[in-house]
Amino acid sequence: MRNILFLFLPMLLVAQVHYAKLEPFETYIIKSAVSGQVVKADESQEGKLGSENLIVQIDDKVDKAQYKALQRTLTVLKESLELTKEMLKNSEAVFKRDFDYYNRIKDLKTKSKTEKDRIYTTMIASKNQVLNFKQNIANLNKQITDTEYQLVRLKDIIEKKAIKAKNLYIYKVEVKKGDYVNPGSILLKAMDLSKGRLTLYIDSDEAKDLSKRKVYINNKQTDYKVNKLIRVADETHISAYRAEIIIDNPDNLFSKLLKVEIK
Repeated sequence: MRNILFLFLPMLLVAQVHYAKLEPFETYIIKSAVSGQVVKADESQEGKLGSENLIVQIDDKVDKAQYKALQRTLTVLKESLELTKEMLKNSEAVFKRDFDYYNRIKDLKTKSKTEKDRIYTTMIASKNQVLNFKQNIANLNKQITDTEYQLVRLKDIIEKKAIKAKNLYIYKVEVKKGDYVNPGSILLKAMDLSKGRLTLYIDSDEAKDLSKRKVYINNKQTDYKVNKLIRVADETHISAYRAEIIIDNPDNLFSKLLKVEIK
């Protein structure tokens, strides 16, 4: 019985061999959020790490001109608001004077009804002037709010027309100068190569006690661990569970097939 046990023990210790393709940590499909004509598509940046340089530029001349016009409009509106506030202050002072004067003479018998009506009319006119300035201030505040919103919206559109991919590997520029794009059009594909991702499909026995097991890559023991295990069987690889291993600063070429064992 002991001999039979020793015969089977080496078989239990043998790990399953997997071959996994080393893929970028993330792949990004960058799509246009706006419509417009492409005025720049720098294919020379393919195969390079993105920087602050523009890769794709969608025409934004009209947007920038409108943005400057709105900035001037906003300045004028704010100046008008300050002037109107000053006029309101003066009108309130006039109304207070007229109001106080009317209250002083309204019960005097020495003043005729005609005189009292004239003073009352003057007081109401000055009150209406105050109300008019307050209404103007409310309208100006609304115009300022609307203009500020339009500026934010235009700035967002302008930024979305200037496509960069800082610190991402530029895999492919999908448009050319002169193309017209709509929202959803693919502009470029970029990748995060700072890490690599290995995807394996393991059975239920391999999925046990993963934290205590070692990962071997191309027959060499590593310090890597299984970073993610999907505990629901895969739809395509039936009865297998998807596991991912993240490789820091991978030296291998991406898309290369690696031998992976979990022991």
